[in-house]
Amino acid sequence: MGFFLGLFSSATFGLIPLFTLPLLHAGLTSESALFYRFLIASITLGGVLLLRGERFRARGVDLCKLAGMSFMYTAAALLLFLALHYLPSGGATTIQFLYPVMVMLLMIAFFHERFSWITASSIALAVAGVALLSMGDGEEPVSLYGVILMLFSGLCNALYITGIHVAGIRNMSGLVMTFYVLFFGAVYTFFNAVATGTFQPLSSWWELLMAVLLAVITAVLSNLTLVLAIQRIGSTLTSVLGVMEPLTAVFVGILVFGEPFTPALAVGVLLIILSVTLVMLGRQAESLARRMLRKGASA
Repeated sequence: MGFFLGLFSSATFGLIPLFTLPLLHAGLTSESALFYRFLIASITLGGVLLLRGERFRARGVDLCKLAGMSFMYTAAALLLFLALHYLPSGGATTIQFLYPVMVMLLMIAFFHERFSWITASSIALAVAGVALLSMGDGEEPVSLYGVILMLFSGLCNALYITGIHVAGIRNMSGLVMTFYVLFFGAVYTFFNAVATGTFQPLSSWWELLMAVLLAVITAVLSNLTLVLAIQRIGSTLTSVLGVMEPLTAVFVGILVFGEPFTPALAVGVLLIILSVTLVMLGRQAESLARRMLRKGASA
């Protein structure tokens, strides 16, 4: 069950373009679409937490930390929504999936993590993967602006993950933290949409349906099943199963939105998945390599 929950969680994260692109194609701005995702998700997750009897009480200093982390999480999501105007959805989501590599680099730069062959190999694979995804379909080049947006989106996600590690918020469940992140995200995106003149009301029941599905499936269900998967099979295996996120987005882009499937796309996605998987399994790989070297020396 934990294995299935992990796959389901990562696959639902990968469905973001499936519900976002119809809203954007209908004329809704990226800023408004993101606001409705955060608003509906925070209300829904808050209701779930109330039914579970979770406590929402939090210290002021923890709320400030969560507000800061939410800002980076919101920026990552907004950059993704904006990049969908310039990049195929599968390629955009795959580039954003590089955030574990960026987390590793942040930990090396600021928290004295060791630079190793794992780091070098992951960076090389990531650079090659992004380069291939930037090639386009051979007829129409990919927007460099869109690629830059997605790299910054991945960086914001990495800063959000690093913030969780550094903040040291205790006595608060992961789902309650997620609720506050989504709630602050709704506040940020509302004021951003109003300030930039991009706020739009939903104009039809169909748009409301897409917004609800976007929020419930890609924010609420994905985070609920993520927590359940970690509880059953641990964080390492759950993280590895996260490779379903870019794969799902690529298949949705090809099958639903008619995005081109090219050798460059296939190899680029594969290289980025290998890069991220190497980061997630890096310590185990290094431990195995040391054991093999010791055995070779003793032989």
